[in-house]
Amino acid sequence: MNLKYKRRYESLKRSVKSYLLENAALTDEICRLQAELSVTRSQRLYLIERLMFHEGLEKSNSGRPSVSNGKADAAETTKKYSPVVSHKNPSEDKPKNVTVVRKKKPMFPMNLNNVLLHSLGEIISVNPNFHTESWIYPVGYVATRIYAHPKDPRKKCVFTCKILNNAGIPQFQIIPDNDLDGVFFGESANMCHMELLNSIQRSPCVKIKIPFDVQGEVFFGLSNQKTQSLLMMDPAFHQCTNFKGFAVQNVQSLNSASLSFETLQGFLS
Repeated sequence: MNLKYKRRYESLKRSVKSYLLENAALTDEICRLQAELSVTRSQRLYLIERLMFHEGLEKSNSGRPSVSNGKADAAETTKKYSPVVSHKNPSEDKPKNVTVVRKKKPMFPMNLNNVLLHSLGEIISVNPNFHTESWIYPVGYVATRIYAHPKDPRKKCVFTCKILNNAGIPQFQIIPDNDLDGVFFGESANMCHMELLNSIQRSPCVKIKIPFDVQGEVFFGLSNQKTQSLLMMDPAFHQCTNFKGFAVQNVQSLNSASLSFETLQGFLS
C-alpha cells in the first residue's frame, strides 16, 4: 500500500516539476512579447508623427507658385487666384458653408493637420440618429490622433476614433493604442471625449483641476473642412433632412488642453 502511494507521489512530483518549467517558459515568452509590443507601439507613434510632418511639409511645398527665371508663372498665378463664381439655385435651402472641391478619388490615410483620416465611412441619411442640425456621423468613419495617455497624461498615445452602427444608433469609440481594455464609448462624440478627459483628470500625476472643454466632434476630426468637403461629395449628404449646416470651428480651440497634448503638459509641469 505504501509503495502505491509512493509511486503516485513520485508521479505528482514529476508533473508539478514539469508544470513549473512550462510556466517559467511561458513567463519568459510573455515578457519577450511585451517588450516587442512596447517597441512596436513606440515605432508606430514615431511613424505617425513623421507621416503627419512629411505630409504637412509636402502640402506646404506644393502650395508655392512655380518660378521660372526668377519670376512666377503669370498664367499659373492668375489661374490659381482667379475668383470662382458659383451659381446657386434660389430654391435650395441647404446651407453650404464649406467649399466642395471635386477632385479625383481621395487617397487614405489623409492628414488633417492633427488627425489622420483612414476611412470616411458612409452617410446613413434615412436614419435621423446619424445626423443633427450641425453634424453628420458617417458609419465606418475611422481616424487616429495623438493625445495624452488616459492613465499617464505625461506620455503620448495614439487614439483610434470610430463611428459604428449599433442597432440603428451611432456608437462612438475612442480606443487607446496601448490599452485596449480601456475603450471609451458612448452614443455621442461628446460622451466619449468627456470620459477620456475625466480619466485624465483622475490620473495620480494630475494635481490641479484642468479647465477641460468637451469637444467630441473636433476630437474625432469631424470639424475639419477637408472631412466636411468629402462628406458633401456623398450623394446622401443632401438627403439628411435635419441637417442645417456644419458648426463653425473655433481655430483657437484646437490649442486647448482637451485637444492638444502640448497644451496639456503645461498644466502637468
